[in-house]
Amino acid sequence: MSTYDITVFLEDTDAGGIVYHARYLNFMERARTTFFYHKGVNHGQLIASKTGNFVVTHLNISYIKPARLGDQLSVHTSLTEIRGASILCKQDVMHLDQKLIEATLILAFINPETGTPIRIPEIIKQQIH
Repeated sequence: MSTYDITVFLEDTDAGGIVYHARYLNFMERARTTFFYHKGVNHGQLIASKTGNFVVTHLNISYIKPARLGDQLSVHTSLTEIRGASILCKQDVMHLDQKLIEATLILAFINPETGTPIRIPEIIKQQIH
């Protein structure tokens, strides 16, 4: 599991200081990108080399409690299963000891030119395992 910390800024909230529901997707994307980066997988290099690219193909999200302006959040990311051309991922957004958001995702590895699924290279599987 990986943890990514983020502070809720004014731009993340509505006029009442509550985080916009879609903003959590940004927080989780940053956490996943950072997770992969720390494992040695650089999305920019994958795209530039035309090796492939990870894209979200399925997202199931539960909004349990709202985050507020100034909150210090932690996004916990874990990979639950690595398949041939996809990865199952779980992410929780926490504030202190309270779970605010619970999400499960499927990330597909695709050919960057055609957008079709391709097998995840073994080297990447080894890095992220």
